[in-house]
Amino acid sequence: MKEHWIYIQQNSDRMWHKVFPIVNLCIVFLATLFNILFNGGFCVFVPWAMIVQILCFLSIIAFTWIEDTRIWQINAFVCGISIGVYFYWAAFSFAEPFVPLFPISLWFLSLLIWRNLVHPIRKHIRLWFLAGIFVCVVFAIICALTFSQAAEKIKKGEFDTQNPMTERIVGMHFRYHTRICIYDGWRPPLHDPAMILGMRLTGDQDPLAGTSLKERVALYHRLFPTLPVKARCACCVQSKEEGYFEDSLWDDYSSTDSVLNAN
Repeated sequence: MKEHWIYIQQNSDRMWHKVFPIVNLCIVFLATLFNILFNGGFCVFVPWAMIVQILCFLSIIAFTWIEDTRIWQINAFVCGISIGVYFYWAAFSFAEPFVPLFPISLWFLSLLIWRNLVHPIRKHIRLWFLAGIFVCVVFAIICALTFSQAAEKIKKGEFDTQNPMTERIVGMHFRYHTRICIYDGWRPPLHDPAMILGMRLTGDQDPLAGTSLKERVALYHRLFPTLPVKARCACCVQSKEEGYFEDSLWDDYSSTDSVLNAN
């Protein structure tokens, strides 16, 4: 026990424990403020992704405070998952016009790798950190496989409604965006990283390419009648101003079930 504590003391820099949380809190705050002021708001993550993103934000702010507590294993594991999240951020923002997220992602990635892989304060932090990264890799593979399976059936005119990727693919361009894109003057509001991963890793951009938005909405409503075709949220202020809610695309689906909360 004494030897273990000496190892922590030798590998821990108390100054950085105080500095990193403050710096990262400021970065998260400024990035959020910048996005709201200049981009008009954030993509609306689907619920599972929103929970993961909030967890990773909290982790990047407080992980140096937690790494020498009793829950250091959980902390290191979440840091590993955060690597997957910020790598996704970097890849998505680098390929799109919204470049400011790219350097922020690189900073978070570098910091997490340095503190958990290169210069950990505990001997076994690396193992838990790599375990978190491994979970992200497995998740990405699952996304690619399920997307590929759904896409191949859709190309044949078959729709496996038990595969969650089928709903995501059919809902592309009016519920789910695939990039920072504009349709009918507004951006599709919902962002599902699982779908984006599946699409990017398989290279299959859109199995329903060439299908008009009106046809897609009709198909979506036929396959998933209990789900809304229109979300209760716009992707950003610009989308709201450009008439997302008033678009004629929703005219035939103005019943109560079409304005339920996004799933």
